[in-house]
Amino acid sequence: MKVKPLAISMRNGTLIPTDEATIPVTASALYGVLGVYETVEIVNGTPFRLMQHLARLDESARRSGLTVIPPTDYVTEWWPTLLEANGRMEETLLRIVLVDLDEGPATYYLYLMEPPHYPREWYEYGVPVTVFHGERAFPLIKSLNTLVPGLARKKAESLGMHDALLVNRHGHVTEGSNCNVLAVVDGTLVAPPYGAALEGVTMSIVLELARDLGIPTERRPLPEDEIPRWEEAFLTSTRRHVLPIRLIDQQEMTVGPITRQLMEAFATLFRTEVGEHGE
Repeated sequence: MKVKPLAISMRNGTLIPTDEATIPVTASALYGVLGVYETVEIVNGTPFRLMQHLARLDESARRSGLTVIPPTDYVTEWWPTLLEANGRMEETLLRIVLVDLDEGPATYYLYLMEPPHYPREWYEYGVPVTVFHGERAFPLIKSLNTLVPGLARKKAESLGMHDALLVNRHGHVTEGSNCNVLAVVDGTLVAPPYGAALEGVTMSIVLELARDLGIPTERRPLPEDEIPRWEEAFLTSTRRHVLPIRLIDQQEMTVGPITRQLMEAFATLFRTEVGEHGE
């Protein structure tokens, strides 16, 4: 689902019209795809896990060799001004972008987006996905280089699927086009090993919740040819939260007890931290 930016954005903490939040075609941010980003959910004026997102933004910038001045902590001072400028709303998504415009330190752009709303039946019955053979460069960097995820989404859209699961050169399922994927195999919740996919903020929370609930967890490769053994599977992301999978190409899945436990636990945590609104 595409999201629409709101009218006012920020450049290095200064409010500007979104139409002026532009990148020259000659800049390294575009030509060399030298940029990183984060998306944060804000509900009732409260950002969900902002500091975790900023920590990952710092890590992505470091791995990309970007010089970040001022530090990303400044985002905590900037976003309330941006929210007020666009008119306070119950729900919005904050996009934070750090780009190399060949001007020395990386440039910050902040903007707000109207969040997508997913049908409740998706959470009740799950969504269909396909597989796509391809992998992102440097998976631990949340980079503007989204060619492979973009091609994966095009395949999914052409088949009427919600998303596509990326399969790397080793034949392992790593992540979705803009989300993480976890599977239940032999009663154990399995996530790809560190470094195989982006370390999603939502995924990390879900793994913590699983351990708190006494659900066995494991980080290991997820071979594509093991998919028929998956008892349950779901996607995690900033806006999806915990979204069950009901079909992987021809392989039918069930929305099982572990998925439902984690959906409920995440929803409770989310409500505790940001309030009642939001899926």
